[in-house]
Amino acid sequence: MPTPQPAEQAPRTHEVFHFGPYAWNITAAERIVEGREPDYIRVGKVAALLWLVHVNEDYAATVDLAKPLILAPFADVGNIPIDGWHRIWKARREGVETLPAHALTADEEHIVRTHGGDKGPGYYR
Repeated sequence: MPTPQPAEQAPRTHEVFHFGPYAWNITAAERIVEGREPDYIRVGKVAALLWLVHVNEDYAATVDLAKPLILAPFADVGNIPIDGWHRIWKARREGVETLPAHALTADEEHIVRTHGGDKGPGYYR
């Protein structure tokens, strides 16, 4: 009989990022960008937005900066990170100037958005 894994080691099955009235299925976004070559973004540009999100500094100290961020196009703003805020925090703290990132297309962003915008505040999949 297999031994159950402790909860902290169980794989995530559906990670979601909430930003105001919006939310995105990060697990689905990771599947979309899997196998793509990442681009690189300047940490200073996205770190200016860190005040908008909560960062657990203890967890952030442990993250892998080689894992690409995931960016989503946001009307009138440009691409915003929907995955990787802890990596951005750590990179800024360590003086890392660039991080790998995958930018979703508008169609891909719409697929992984679970609510907000034209999907309305109560739309969930």
